[in-house]
Amino acid sequence: MIFSTSCSKSKPPATQAAVNQDSDQTNPAATVQTSISQPSATAAPADQPGAQPDLGVLNRALIRWIVGNRRPPANFEDFAATAGVTIPPPPAGKKYIIAKNMHIQLVDR
Repeated sequence: MIFSTSCSKSKPPATQAAVNQDSDQTNPAATVQTSISQPSATAAPADQPGAQPDLGVLNRALIRWIVGNRRPPANFEDFAATAGVTIPPPPAGKKYIIAKNMHIQLVDR
């Protein structure tokens, strides 16, 4: 004797599955965005010349850079050249550096 076992769930007929797929394509709420675009990050508004740049935005960009390149940048200039984010000019008398703890900091020139 040969016994056969199967799931108790039954698949919907092929015509019903095709109807479900067609309705999902026309329903904008059922559309799922699969790629996440990263907007160009800016660290400080350009219209405020005396404003301190948002180092949090730059640090998050640095982390993305490290993960994407699988290595830390050699220096801030290496990061800035290939980061793909808008880096505002540092305040007068300051410059950006990457500290040993892999955080961007402003230091005196």
